[in-house]
Amino acid sequence: MALKMGPVLSFRGCDDGNWNLTAVVVSKDAPGPLTVGGQAVNAEVLWDNAKGGIACRYGFAFPMAAAQTTGSYSVDGETYVVTIPAVGQSPTMAYGSCNGFSSLKLMKDVKDKNALWKAIARQHGLPVPVTKDDENAPVSQTPTPYHLLLLGGDQVYADAMWETVPLMKQWNEKSWAKANAAPLTDKMQQALDDFYFDLYTSRWSQEEVARVMACIPSIAMWDDHDFMDGWGSYPPERQDCDVFGGIWKSASKAFAVFQQHLKDGERRPGTIGVAAPDWWQQPDKQQTRTGAFSFAYIVGKVAILAVDMRSQRTEDTQVVGEKHWKEIYDWMDHVDRKVVFHILVMSSIPVIYPDFKLIESLLGIFPGHQDLEDDLRDHWNSPPHKGERTRLIKRLLDLPKRQIRTTLISGDVHVAALGIVQALGQATAGPETVVNQLISSGIVHPGPGGVVLFALQQLFDSDDQIDPFTVGRMTEIPGSKSKFIGNRNYMSLEPIEKEDEINLWCHWLVVNEKFQFTKVIHSISQNANLPQG
Repeated sequence: MALKMGPVLSFRGCDDGNWNLTAVVVSKDAPGPLTVGGQAVNAEVLWDNAKGGIACRYGFAFPMAAAQTTGSYSVDGETYVVTIPAVGQSPTMAYGSCNGFSSLKLMKDVKDKNALWKAIARQHGLPVPVTKDDENAPVSQTPTPYHLLLLGGDQVYADAMWETVPLMKQWNEKSWAKANAAPLTDKMQQALDDFYFDLYTSRWSQEEVARVMACIPSIAMWDDHDFMDGWGSYPPERQDCDVFGGIWKSASKAFAVFQQHLKDGERRPGTIGVAAPDWWQQPDKQQTRTGAFSFAYIVGKVAILAVDMRSQRTEDTQVVGEKHWKEIYDWMDHVDRKVVFHILVMSSIPVIYPDFKLIESLLGIFPGHQDLEDDLRDHWNSPPHKGERTRLIKRLLDLPKRQIRTTLISGDVHVAALGIVQALGQATAGPETVVNQLISSGIVHPGPGGVVLFALQQLFDSDDQIDPFTVGRMTEIPGSKSKFIGNRNYMSLEPIEKEDEINLWCHWLVVNEKFQFTKVIHSISQNANLPQG
């Protein structure tokens, strides 16, 4: 067989002492078996697309040992090596978001589009030759193999459908009222299915991306561009129209297959909340959708919580529905400090970021700001979402009181940045009063224009008064003298364990920067005072 895409690995948990994985491939015909440990694993068909090929899944596992080890698997004549943490070891992780371009113009302006995918591969220890066209990112002299690849949103950019899918282009050119009233035809639905299938197959088969995704299992959660720009933040007459329902059907199918490795009517291990297994296949409206793709895993002493902030998002009421928030908070309330020292909360859009109203007024002054403006229109700081954001922040600040360190990880805004949320009432921002927020994006998408980046650096220096007892602020990334780094970047997360502590070393690796920038997030010890933040 000849693979058109893959294998792409996904992490499925390790509660049973095994490093449980799935691999998805796309081939023209039904693929042969995958082999691991001398055993053959047969493929399960997830999506048979007449135009694009057959997407299939393999499920397999590596036993975890007392020390870190490696395991190998083979498919289509190629062998791939996976690094497996020791039993109880907290994982080393790479984090990236915004793996694409929101416009063809931006694509043309970037010479080495997958420079950071090459940097991840080199840091992982894969042999990647350096060419004269490389835009290098710093890599430590001693590679640190990654156990997990966290993908925080916009793993693909679907916006090209308005230009490349004739039926969608024609619909988009209709007047607002006529487009909203237009029926979804069978031909449109098939065109959407074909588009999303091809989108993943073509983007993820690029050599630099493929070599990483075949060796490092991912934990992925979507954001708007995995559907289309601004999904969930449109007025109800557009968000609930028939054609948008068709976009949901195709985009959620593609997300379930390629990012979550799910069959129809199946939920992944670690899923949070109660919903029908086929919830995402039901034609619900955004505000009435009862399910979500949120999930969580505990690896060593670190928990990774990926929150689905798109399936239930609406323009002026919610980011996540009230019932699903309760399910997420119930999960958080049951985390045991004897087991988990640090929770990483993947929020696709930053919880702490400059206020939208101020940025919007500034953007009106300068031309060429549209790419950033689109991302800001459905931010947490927009007025309809502020109350929901406050409740989230308060719940996150409850965790450090239980000696559970909590860190937000976000992307979306095409900059690297560092923020903090602090509970007021103490003289210093000690670890028990602070939640850090790490922002890394984009791994491919370029940053905002120089004027906007300068304005962010110079003009937004005030605290965000969340309520009388809580404040948020953007802070300088250590070693950078900047609050916002506009070059493309990804983040390396490396836990260092010592007795009853885990200190998380967070490195931003930035294109064309000689050195990486590092923030150390200290564990909250039950027996000692630790340094600030």
